Amino acid sequence: MLSFLDMVNHYLGYINVNAKIKNRIYVIIGALGDLYLFYIGFRYLQNGHPFWGLLILLVALILLYFVYLNTVYYFTEKKAPFDISPKIEKWLHIKPKEAEETTQPMRGGRNIPANGYFDEKKILPGKLTATASDAQNVQNLATRLQQNQLLQLDYSGLGDREIMEQTRKTGKPVYASGPAVLIPYFEMQTEGHQLVVYAGINQAEKQRVGVVSTVGLQDVADVRDQFELYLANATLVGGPFKVLGRTSLIEQPNEFQVAVQLAYKHHDDRPATARYAQRETPTETSRQARYDATATSDEPMTRTSRYHH
Repeated sequence: MLSFLDMVNHYLGYINVNAKIKNRIYVIIGALGDLYLFYIGFRYLQNGHPFWGLLILLVALILLYFVYLNTVYYFTEKKAPFDISPKIEKWLHIKPKEAEETTQPMRGGRNIPANGYFDEKKILPGKLTATASDAQNVQNLATRLQQNQLLQLDYSGLGDREIMEQTRKTGKPVYASGPAVLIPYFEMQTEGHQLVVYAGINQAEKQRVGVVSTVGLQDVADVRDQFELYLANATLVGGPFKVLGRTSLIEQPNEFQVAVQLAYKHHDDRPATARYAQRETPTETSRQARYDATATSDEPMTRTSRYHH
């Protein structure tokens, strides 16, 4: 019996399912194993071995208590009475999983997109205008990401209890895909007077996902007159989400979208070597001319800068 349960537990690790569902399966497996311990304990008592029988029954009772705690935690939205888990964690100096994730330092540096690193001070959010074909390409991209296990619709491993607490605090829905998923490959091409964005799991499978319509709070055409634009980041957002209803969580379907960020620089920006090669002795006139040019070269308008115009 124990070998069978161990085999089920082993092969369950290969199944890609929601973390909460997997934990529920583990609870059921643990309950079956605990019932088997009760059977062994009673068999020892029947065969004239009271010491080993009572010892096994004592262990089975202790395990039954933890099965009860996990059943309440993973199958209901209530808090189990007489829960000694916090005391055990404190006694054994064990940090909860949530605390470990928040306190663990980042390793291997920052997560930089494949397009390279851009100065965050010169990056603005962009808005894509998508046709029906573009929107379908985004849904196809989400499917391909799921097939390659690059997109997990498991609500970041959160259970309904954690999701409910989060929605109550923020008042916002919780998405199954998490805040955002970095797209493996993306690029922006100039087609006529439009900036078209392509995305995919690789360059061979890239598809058009939309046209950049605004940068920050300005129309893209107005920004392109003064600045060069580069696609700094593209992420997959949206998808199914859960919101708080009157008494419980409600899951609603929703389409995926592509969110982009664009980096910008002035058209007249030149490498430092070129500027030093052409540097001349400044005069009062040239200083004034540079001051006037700097004063008139505004950056793309953002949510904060618009109040200073």
